[in-house]
Amino acid sequence: MNHMGEFIMTKIPNSAACEAAKWGLTAMATLMLAACGGESDSDPTADVLPDVTEELVEEVAAAVEATSLNVNAASYTDWVYVSLTDGRVITVESPETSTDWHLALRRTAIKVNGGDSGSGNVAVAIADVQTEFYNEDGSANANLIMNADSDIEAQALLTAYDTTSLSFVQDSNEPALTDWYVYNFQTHQISADTSVGYLIRHADGETYSKLFIDEASYSSMTVRYSTQASGTVQFADSEQTFSATFADGETLVCLDLDSAQTVACSSADWELQYEVNTAARAINLWTNGGVYGSGNGAVFGAIDATALAAYTSATDSNGRSIASHYSQDSSTGLFAETSWYAYNLAGGHKLWPNFRTYLIDTDATDDNAAQFTLQISNYYSLGASGSPALRCVPLQSDSE
Repeated sequence: MNHMGEFIMTKIPNSAACEAAKWGLTAMATLMLAACGGESDSDPTADVLPDVTEELVEEVAAAVEATSLNVNAASYTDWVYVSLTDGRVITVESPETSTDWHLALRRTAIKVNGGDSGSGNVAVAIADVQTEFYNEDGSANANLIMNADSDIEAQALLTAYDTTSLSFVQDSNEPALTDWYVYNFQTHQISADTSVGYLIRHADGETYSKLFIDEASYSSMTVRYSTQASGTVQFADSEQTFSATFADGETLVCLDLDSAQTVACSSADWELQYEVNTAARAINLWTNGGVYGSGNGAVFGAIDATALAAYTSATDSNGRSIASHYSQDSSTGLFAETSWYAYNLAGGHKLWPNFRTYLIDTDATDDNAAQFTLQISNYYSLGASGSPALRCVPLQSDSE
């Protein structure tokens, strides 16, 4: 699949003329002029932004060039990586270790190369939260958002924001499988919480297991489970048990419930990834999918162990489907907590941009690193859903 999409360089619209921008032009990109914008007969946001004039828009247009990058991020499984300094989508062989990318996109999701999402030091802050587009109860003001003028909203990209007043954050990963161990504050050891169990969806997305963790320590884990094979609707009568032990110096061990043995975490075959990294104070149990692995693994629970023992199916409970109750691991960050869109304002399950302005610091450890203001102005830039349009400007200084 071509994730490059269409690379469009535009100036913030000037009613007199449009010029080609020069940011990030490469042989892999297509340089195009955007249509010159004219005045609308009616401005539904006039009551919100009464001081906006044609002269101001033209002044803004002459002051700075904005870049619109249309990204094909329609895949439900693959991330698409963007370099803001290069102004383009890039191919990344090892995203976990690469510092070449700044943002990664997949459908509506956006993550930054920092924190748990990558080895970079990228951080993000919300510069303009667009409070005027939301009601006091936090609900979206459909009229204002649906009728917002994209050209006028682009002016927020040109503000000389005081970065010292903003809170920059990085991404963090959250496992869906929680509450499975107990920490002893006297001995500083961990042990399995045997009062609960879990329903596990395997990496293939079709096989399930009823899982109990019988033993857990900093060095090993023992699991006991029965399996509902792909294409069936109930658990097998037999139960399997096996233990997984960390190799010397390793912080990860991966469990394949299909074969009842440990496997390389680089493979696609594992269901559970046990992580113990005391230096990072990380003790986690991950499923294959969502954050780590390319599978479709997920978890339902914690469930009381006695109640779970009575389950005969991982997908049906008393004639009611529970297949939708499973959750995947997730990556959380500012783009998820302070979303760039409003949903289903006029029916039809459509996404509408709220034109929030984010500030991206490409290296939070370097005071001289490039910083950008960013908006997502469209979710259908290539015609179909999953093609967000990014528009990005180097952060303006007070002297500019």
